[in-house]
Amino acid sequence: MTMHQTACYLRTDRSQEVRVFNSIVGMLGTTLNVYAYIVDGMLIDSGPQRIKRGIVNFCLQNRPNKIVHTHFHEDHTGNTAYLVKKLQVPAFIHPESVGICRNKGDIPIYRLAFWGHRLGFEAEPLPEFIENEHSRFEVIHTPGHTTDHVVFLDREKGRLFSGDLFLHHKTRVVRRNENIPLLMQSLRKLLKESFDTVYCAHGGEIEHGYRLVEQKLGYLEELQDQILNLHQKGLEIKAIVKEIFPRTPIISYFSLGEFSSFNLVRSLIEDKVQDGR
Repeated sequence: MTMHQTACYLRTDRSQEVRVFNSIVGMLGTTLNVYAYIVDGMLIDSGPQRIKRGIVNFCLQNRPNKIVHTHFHEDHTGNTAYLVKKLQVPAFIHPESVGICRNKGDIPIYRLAFWGHRLGFEAEPLPEFIENEHSRFEVIHTPGHTTDHVVFLDREKGRLFSGDLFLHHKTRVVRRNENIPLLMQSLRKLLKESFDTVYCAHGGEIEHGYRLVEQKLGYLEELQDQILNLHQKGLEIKAIVKEIFPRTPIISYFSLGEFSSFNLVRSLIEDKVQDGR
């Protein structure tokens, strides 16, 4: 099941409109919203290949002059190869993922079925700042969800395009290779900035976003304390998961454990914060 809905949230200055594409992708009882944004000629993430028709129409209507990516995952880069050729525009991504994106995506079977494939494309390394005709965005490295993850901050307007950094203020499942202590460090870094509205890749436009980012960090800190306390008492990871997250979500079965509460608990116990861009 795939459904598409597009909407534009208009501002007084037409050049500063945030044009919003929204699609719902579903399979086997699991559904997820996907959002892409165009602001001042800049497309932020190209969405998964399964929504190609909708995102292409969105871009043909709004004619972005560049594509920037929050990270390399196929639900954020799935249509870039086509759009770069169709629109004759450049693409940008974190430097460490330029080589990854040059080749066809190596995608697990469940994600291939859910999101579709990703063809290889040429991308340029993201600069520290993106200068558009009427706006300036700072590129802030926010690893944790992936090592290459970035967000785009418009300081003047107080707008943050957050990719997969936020998602929800109460995280219950994560991917197997996510580093949650590192993500928490990224949240702390972000909370040193000033912003209000958050544009999330799967949650849409979120008002009072700064407060919700604070809530997410507070939730993860409390959760980590609870988990480490149980671990110090001798409980194994599986027992801690059963204690804190007694219900197993459908996506954990569907993804063969790549998305799970086990991954969240394990990361909060074992993963360390690593430096580096």
